[in-house]
Amino acid sequence: MPFAPANGINLYYETYGKGKPIVFLSGFSTHHLTWQSFIEPLQDNFQLILLDNRGAGQTTAPATPYSIDSMADDTVALMDHLKIDVASMVGSSMGTAIIQTIAHRAPKRIDKGVLIAPFSKLPRVSLLKTLTTGKLLQAGVPLDLVVETVIPWLFSRDFVASPEKVAAKKEEMTKNPFPQSIEGFLGQMHALETFDSSQFIKQLEAEFFLIAGEEDLSTPFSCAQFLHEHLAKSTLHPFSRMGHMAHAEKRDEVLALIQKFIKV
Repeated sequence: MPFAPANGINLYYETYGKGKPIVFLSGFSTHHLTWQSFIEPLQDNFQLILLDNRGAGQTTAPATPYSIDSMADDTVALMDHLKIDVASMVGSSMGTAIIQTIAHRAPKRIDKGVLIAPFSKLPRVSLLKTLTTGKLLQAGVPLDLVVETVIPWLFSRDFVASPEKVAAKKEEMTKNPFPQSIEGFLGQMHALETFDSSQFIKQLEAEFFLIAGEEDLSTPFSCAQFLHEHLAKSTLHPFSRMGHMAHAEKRDEVLALIQKFIKV
């Protein structure tokens, strides 16, 4: 299994295909398997780099606290390890915070960014929900019950209205092959709690494509609108009747948008 040394941790990654590099960055509490269904359609034309952020998947979960800055530095260290000077990047939720931070701290390392369910600062309501989830896990509440409280925050009303879809997603989330440790959960939660790009987003030079669900409870559509209004170069693509997980519920449409924006 490939690991790269990155700022005192061992960072797990996988690479596929050849061509223009695209780095995929996952959201809070998730890992590289988020992007598994994107590999086959893209690997003939792009070099795909999938990784586990610190505190998730197979990457080291060091003691808390974490920061989005440290995760951005981890990603750049992986690019150095793979001898990639510049890449396009695709991220969801927390991954969009990492991409914004790379564009700020290491602007020459990114040319384009696709931000799915993006935000400049996580709304307090969403933070409280995440803090409560952490307390439930720390209290030993069974994972299947915790997952039941999380699913409505992530998926659209149409998705939640389907018992079959909810049951399948619950099964997938509870049988995660790389369950997150409490240390990793709390560390990533602290990173989310302290992230705020509002002071630097106007300075970002990379070109961004924002994908946002109009029904998103976790990062409301207004979060994407705020970014779109303040970024120098951005396009906003709204999805009606969609929540936080457009890349899962509308995979084919999102894939087409990525391919059009990040041209070979």
